[in-house]
Amino acid sequence: MKVKNIQHSATAKLFLGILLGVCFMATAAHANSLFKGTFTLTKQLQWGQATLPPGQYSLVLEDNIPNIIISDVHTGKVVAFDVARPSYNGDSDDSKLLITVRGDHRAVYSVRLARFGEVFQTAHPSAGRGNGVEEAIPVQIAKK
Repeated sequence: MKVKNIQHSATAKLFLGILLGVCFMATAAHANSLFKGTFTLTKQLQWGQATLPPGQYSLVLEDNIPNIIISDVHTGKVVAFDVARPSYNGDSDDSKLLITVRGDHRAVYSVRLARFGEVFQTAHPSAGRGNGVEEAIPVQIAKK
């Protein structure tokens, strides 16, 4: 009986150690982000395969592996994730999401961030330009 309790205790300690390590690494990854900002959607928006309802969101551009992470501000839940593909470095003072609108369908086709330029663009950027209406949603830089 005592052997089983010792084995369960050792397994629980190992699991807890792994869990704490993963949490620490996730926190450290967000601490080393290149850019943190927020934006507000007043209408539903498509970001890749994800559909984002109206609400407030955070945008993080990670440092180590260039990823863009979109999270719901109120729940902290990650709602969209994409690989950053920088196409140029710019000295823009403002940050924004560029949106294409066709009827009721709205989709992100570009993300432009202050000091970083364009860091994300859909695989077919011309699909976002030309035939539809374009909008820009401002991204506010998060206060440190």
